Amino acid sequence: MEEQTLSESTEDKVSTELDGEIESNYWKYHILIGSKHEEFLEQTQYALRKGDFKITTSSSSKEIFKIIKKEKPHLLILDVEIDDLLDGVEICWDLKSDTKTHSLPILFISEKEEDFIQMAAYEAGADDFIIRPSRSRILLAKLNAWLHRCYEISENSEQVRIFGNIEIDEDQFMVYKKGESLKISKKEFQLLLLLTSKPGKVFRRNNILAKVWGDDIIVGDRNIDTHVKKLRKKLGKDHIHTVRGIGYKFKY
Repeated sequence: MEEQTLSESTEDKVSTELDGEIESNYWKYHILIGSKHEEFLEQTQYALRKGDFKITTSSSSKEIFKIIKKEKPHLLILDVEIDDLLDGVEICWDLKSDTKTHSLPILFISEKEEDFIQMAAYEAGADDFIIRPSRSRILLAKLNAWLHRCYEISENSEQVRIFGNIEIDEDQFMVYKKGESLKISKKEFQLLLLLTSKPGKVFRRNNILAKVWGDDIIVGDRNIDTHVKKLRKKLGKDHIHTVRGIGYKFKY
């Protein structure tokens, strides 16, 4: 029997939908799905029917923000097209720029295959971009992997920290980008730990010198700039921001 794909018709299949949610006696994670297309919402719900999820859907950007603020879902699935007010990429930018919602995993599912759209989504902080049609079991596997990484791993080890597509494992002295390990020096790692300790905070140069290099070595501003340049090359230029005349801050 041929496997169901996310783009196949779901007419009469989503029989348990009640006011935008899937009725369930038990669920472990709450998934919010946003799209302007009703067919997309139904197909995605049906694809996730075998998961232990509470599923809420919305075709309004304003409502998406309200649901996130009130109900705090564990993961957000976005279509590129939402409504005339904001598209999916803009919603992603806003959520990832807010310290209260920046850790929310955001997955895009779209029929749009253009590279610039996928790049825009990743630059906005998206954690994954899945092209439709996609087999239901593949979508479910990816969803479970992200939920496991973002919640179950972090619950078992406070030393693993996730910032969008950047993952820092303090115990293993490792940094990952989109699941791939990065080659990083000791000082680069220490500098990254400092900047990510308080995302959005501006760290002054003298504070960086004291925290990362200490008093045992004399270094100048040029040394800091060199290490920041190397980190930007590995992490992407959008994470570490220069505040002229003051220092640096980390955003995602």
